[in-house]
Amino acid sequence: MNIVIIHGTYHKGSTAYCADQIIKQLDPKIIPNVQTFMAPVVYPSLCVGCFKCIVESEEHCPHNKQSIALKQAIVDADLVVLTSPVYVFDVSGSMKNLLDHFGYQWMSHRPKQTMFTKLGLSVVTAAGAGLSSTEKTLKTNLRWWGMKKVFGFKQAVMSKSVNEISPEVLSKIDVQAKKVAKKISNAYLKPQSKPEFLTRFYFGIMRMGKKGHPEWNELDHAYWIKHGYFNQKPWEIRVSHGTMNP
Repeated sequence: MNIVIIHGTYHKGSTAYCADQIIKQLDPKIIPNVQTFMAPVVYPSLCVGCFKCIVESEEHCPHNKQSIALKQAIVDADLVVLTSPVYVFDVSGSMKNLLDHFGYQWMSHRPKQTMFTKLGLSVVTAAGAGLSSTEKTLKTNLRWWGMKKVFGFKQAVMSKSVNEISPEVLSKIDVQAKKVAKKISNAYLKPQSKPEFLTRFYFGIMRMGKKGHPEWNELDHAYWIKHGYFNQKPWEIRVSHGTMNP
């Protein structure tokens, strides 16, 4: 199982610890091949809102070259993991910046066919409150990327570092990690033929809106025609695994 983990901060703290525990608890039949990226390292510069990725192509993003390795890792992955501690009731600034850079591949623009075969996981921790709103941001992006099924893990750790987490909270993390790992394992070992309802619903709404309206975004419209999205659903189209720009 190819896994890509994208952390929302420079350091590996409680959130990274929880992500690691989930991976360790995957079914023994699954051999994880993990690649890890740090959002602030991939994108040290902020999205400048130039719209080039939307109206010209993602290759025209001024920060495209520094993200090529991550984009390929996502294409190759079976499981995409987004992690972030809670920063003022939402994801870290670095994670939000990374998500902004991937706006072009939302289903409202140019969703990748390969995304509809992948599993997504959001991992969120906080010293206290803000877990749900932060998890919502990560899950929303994974779903709008077209993920087949999206899972979530959130835990208030009541500490500033892994070393300060109490035995009681560590036990809760272990129990929840096992439950999430079991769900991911089942979804991977016994895959369903189509994505979960929300993914299918979002795609259907986008297709109805885009059909017959090339003037909204000519690049997007040409992309949908090229990939047959107006006639077929992406998860019903066969695609070569690992293709960078299917």
